[in-house]
Amino acid sequence: MEDILIPKERHDAVVLIGVDRGENVEFIKVYAVSEEKAKQTLEEFFSAKGLFPGDYRLVSRGSEEVGERKAITTKSEASLSASLARLGLRLLSNGVLYLEGVERIYQFTLVSEALYQRITFEKGEDVKEEPVPEFEPLDVFSLGVDVLVENLRGTELGEVLPPDTVLLREPPLKEVYELLEKERDFPIVVETKDAGKYSSLDFPAIVRLPPLTVEEFAAELSERLGFRVEPERFLDYPPERLNLRNVDALARLVRALMARKRLSPEEALSLAVRLNLGGP
Repeated sequence: MEDILIPKERHDAVVLIGVDRGENVEFIKVYAVSEEKAKQTLEEFFSAKGLFPGDYRLVSRGSEEVGERKAITTKSEASLSASLARLGLRLLSNGVLYLEGVERIYQFTLVSEALYQRITFEKGEDVKEEPVPEFEPLDVFSLGVDVLVENLRGTELGEVLPPDTVLLREPPLKEVYELLEKERDFPIVVETKDAGKYSSLDFPAIVRLPPLTVEEFAAELSERLGFRVEPERFLDYPPERLNLRNVDALARLVRALMARKRLSPEEALSLAVRLNLGGP
């Protein structure tokens, strides 16, 4: 059984782990040629390392296409390695899994309770409103787990998600529940402006992207228009309007007013702000 801890060339399963400075195993990912082999390998790894399954949460499981990959190594998992590094963890493995002749592989992903609490919200009356500062949303997505994103910033999530991820915007609760319950070969990301709608569901990770500050909003608009816009113009803006999508919308409106009404930048901006807020 100790063989599972020895790094070597493998053809049935490989174990990737994230360890902290004290060599504690905080993250486990098993790739195998079948679900049965993945389960067996995980059990053997727990036993050989003296770890307790109850100390870990299963956050992702399922099969996936091998595609063009020839092998799975710590080098081939560069995105995962970078994400774990930002959490203060090193990515290690028990060898190389060669994929010649293999079309699909099965994976289990587990995180320790301590790591789980770092990348998720505590549920209950006092819900935290900020994600872990040192763990960016992109890092969460690269872990291959299901994520609920309360996107008040208007970030285009499709541009930062791994290619095998399914993005759902404000989907019906029933649809999300059914997806979370069934076995899949892809993670899902649910984007919403109201995370409370999905509070009854258990997502491995929940991320909140707060609205832009008035300074950030003005800076983004300045960049798009090519001239400085003062933050003071947006002090009366409601938080739900301080997002990147509204920055783009407001910039289009300003340019249209300048081009079609031949207004100066200052005149166009002043009128656009009033129109953007629904004013006269």
